[in-house]
Amino acid sequence: MENKRLRVPEPFGILKKLWKFIAAGIFFLFLTVLPTIATAQAQKTVSGKVSDNTGVPLPGVSVVIKGTTNGSITDAQGNYTLQNVPSDATLTFSFVGMQSQDVAIGQRSVLNVTLEETSIGIEEVVAIGYGVQKKKLVTGATVQVRGEDIERLNTVSPMQALQSHSPGLNITETSGEPGAGFKVNIRGIGTLGNSQPLYIVDGVPRSDINYLPPSDIESIDILKDAASAAIYGARAANGVILVTTKKGSKTDKVSLTYEGYYGVQNVYKILPLLDAKEYIMIQDEANVNSGLKPNDWNKVLAPGDYARIQSGKWNGTNWLKEIENKDAPAQSHAVTISGGNAASVFSMGLTYTSQEGIFGKPVQSSFERYSFRINSEHTIFRSNSDFDILKIGENLSYTFRTTHGIGTGNMWWNDISNAAKALPILPMFDTDKEDKAYPYHYSIPFNTNYSNPVAAMIYQRGKNLSKNHNINGNVYMSLQPIKGLIYRSSFSASPNFNSYRSWTPSYALGPVATANNNVTAQNMGGGLGWMFENTLNYNFDLSGNTFDILVGTSAERYGLGENMNTSNVGNVFNDFAHAYINNANIPTNASIGGAPLDRGGILSYFGRINYDYKETYLLSLIMRADGSSNFPRGNRWGYFPSVSAGWVLSNASFAESWRPAIDFFKLRASWGQNGNQAIPGFQYISLTSFNNSDNPAN
Repeated sequence: MENKRLRVPEPFGILKKLWKFIAAGIFFLFLTVLPTIATAQAQKTVSGKVSDNTGVPLPGVSVVIKGTTNGSITDAQGNYTLQNVPSDATLTFSFVGMQSQDVAIGQRSVLNVTLEETSIGIEEVVAIGYGVQKKKLVTGATVQVRGEDIERLNTVSPMQALQSHSPGLNITETSGEPGAGFKVNIRGIGTLGNSQPLYIVDGVPRSDINYLPPSDIESIDILKDAASAAIYGARAANGVILVTTKKGSKTDKVSLTYEGYYGVQNVYKILPLLDAKEYIMIQDEANVNSGLKPNDWNKVLAPGDYARIQSGKWNGTNWLKEIENKDAPAQSHAVTISGGNAASVFSMGLTYTSQEGIFGKPVQSSFERYSFRINSEHTIFRSNSDFDILKIGENLSYTFRTTHGIGTGNMWWNDISNAAKALPILPMFDTDKEDKAYPYHYSIPFNTNYSNPVAAMIYQRGKNLSKNHNINGNVYMSLQPIKGLIYRSSFSASPNFNSYRSWTPSYALGPVATANNNVTAQNMGGGLGWMFENTLNYNFDLSGNTFDILVGTSAERYGLGENMNTSNVGNVFNDFAHAYINNANIPTNASIGGAPLDRGGILSYFGRINYDYKETYLLSLIMRADGSSNFPRGNRWGYFPSVSAGWVLSNASFAESWRPAIDFFKLRASWGQNGNQAIPGFQYISLTSFNNSDNPAN
């Protein structure tokens, strides 16, 4: 018998579909509207105050209903108010530098919370060079600064943030210009000559870390004593700064984070300078004390100026205020995407930073930085015993920086110093109208050694631009054939390119400051460095005796490149936009130079044994051998041992009576040797002079 389905007439079919649609809509409203109504009936307002463990109110604390995006922040007195809060909700209180807290509301409508400061816990790990170690097991002198503490200070460079977070670290800027470098000393000056510490970023040596945006940093560890820094041998005499950039996490989620700030900068206090009347009085007193007559200021100054000064209609020129760049902007914007799963993790960041100097108007210093970073790691094979057999990964960053500056050298080449020393009786402009594009010298018969400092800054040093492209790439492979035994091989390269242009127009600022021709200068250079490292690390435990054994080798070359510089006069366009050598066509005045970079290389062998017995008795032994091309044959190799030991007294049986007053107490002692190979290459070669004055025959 043939089965046939009953056909529903067309109008009834339409009604059937319409009924399904209506039923689905009613069901949707039932699931969404009714729970909302029920929840609204149970909602209330919650308020309170957030303070630290000393009772000081905390402004800016984030208060969020857990599991939602609804929340608020505390005001200047630490108070907060949240409306429409479900009775069964939990509030999350979070603040940078403090431990987050989750607090259930229950029947309360007033909820006061005390947040505790976060610190490097003794169970947390810190970087020690070619590996990590529990903080409580470290026997050397180290300090760690977290990336979140660096980032919340809103600084252009991570070194500025370290100034307030790292005891024993003395950091001073080489100048006040935006983007300027830093002079860093760890526990004072360790060596003659170059006393800068060694910077290691994700395991790769760098000349500095100013190229890194603070938002890219996960943590900074500082090796301060000889024992902990000996693992880097011939380059560790001035300490080591280890930087770890942000990595992804195995959360099966992708997170997008934006962090930024915008601010303005102003001079806190300008150096008090003499005004015109005070300057005239001091000069007259000096003349009288020297047995001379006071100056006839009506003849010295322009007609009418002396009368204006004496009547108070004109107080003279405060040159520091003339070059002050009020409300100089500083900003940073960072976007980070990170995530991962059991097989792969990644972190990618894009950052823009800019800053203007607080002095130098109208040609104030400026700094811009564009940064891109990507770190990823991928598990290729994983064992059944739950450890990764083979992993590959990379750390790649690109930074583009531009800087424009004024004179910040010694006292003879410093626009700030020139402004502080300039005569207040010298007008800014040659007339009462201050709308000229560029001011110039107003002659003073009794002293022709001075010129308008603002005009000199604009004409002589105000037109320049530096560009720098920096790429840092590192690829690595990690092989773990058995649990605890890890072989790691990595190769890194760091190509960079830089250029500089400047243009000086012709000017007449007085008898001692005159140039008849405009000058164009153009410099550029590029270089490459690479490093190949291999390490073998074995970590195992024998009845409470824990061993962490490391051996490795490293080969590095740097300075593979060259630079050139050239200058010429007579630029046909006579402006900075066209300040290129091709536009300056007077060959007889051209200056050209070029040279290779200071090349060198290091070959190293190193090893370390970290031992502890039940995390109570600690021992660390290090030996490194470095061969540097900066020294002559027969003296190129140096050997750098260290030994350090510790005793965690708080683990001893007699320490039971100390608790809870003392949770952790450790004694440690260390000894080590470090070296400094940061000297110019080929200094051991005798130079031949072609100067006749050095010829004994003459």
